[in-house]
Amino acid sequence: MIQIIALLYASKNGIEGLRAFESKVIPILREHGGRLISASSYAERKEGEADEIHVIQFPSHDAFEAYKQDARVIALRALKDEVITKTEVHVTNVFHEY
Repeated sequence: MIQIIALLYASKNGIEGLRAFESKVIPILREHGGRLISASSYAERKEGEADEIHVIQFPSHDAFEAYKQDARVIALRALKDEVITKTEVHVTNVFHEY
């Protein structure tokens, strides 16, 4: 399993634009075995902070790559570029228990 932390920076369309994009890609993500564990934001966002933070899990790196290469996701890139100005993605595959 891999876990992805994605920091999303919204365009002028703000959170509403992010929601519109998410409503289209999350069903595709699920078809590839992905799970949106959480989507969170700051109560009082400071300048330079991400608008939304996602924690996503996929069963494997191959499943994540298949999702990214899905023709439907590729077709949504223009919408993504319109509503998200910047994305930081961190992929982890080593998990620790405490």
